[in-house]
Amino acid sequence: KKQLDANMTLEFDCRIEAEDIKPVVKSINYAINYVTELTDQTMQISLNAGVSGLKIAFTASTSNDVFPEINPQVIELLKENGAEIELDGEPAKFVQVIILFVDEEE
Repeated sequence: KKQLDANMTLEFDCRIEAEDIKPVVKSINYAINYVTELTDQTMQISLNAGVSGLKIAFTASTSNDVFPEINPQVIELLKENGAEIELDGEPAKFVQVIILFVDEEE
């Protein structure tokens, strides 16, 4: 059983729809684990709807000055399911992993 120190912000009526939910869950779990490895601070998780789709951002303060690359298998898994993952942040200040579920109508 895992413990997670996080604050979560969800936009009203914002839902992730997928034919197969397993890749979505795996990618969210990956993002949480990635950020958790780089911080001992509270993580901020937000789910927002945008013009191009839904965005989940996982953000936390960090003292780490090097961020490992995102696992290529996760990048490919998300691509196959119409999503993207990005690594953002500022070393020794904050880290942010963003998963973008692109609107298929785009």
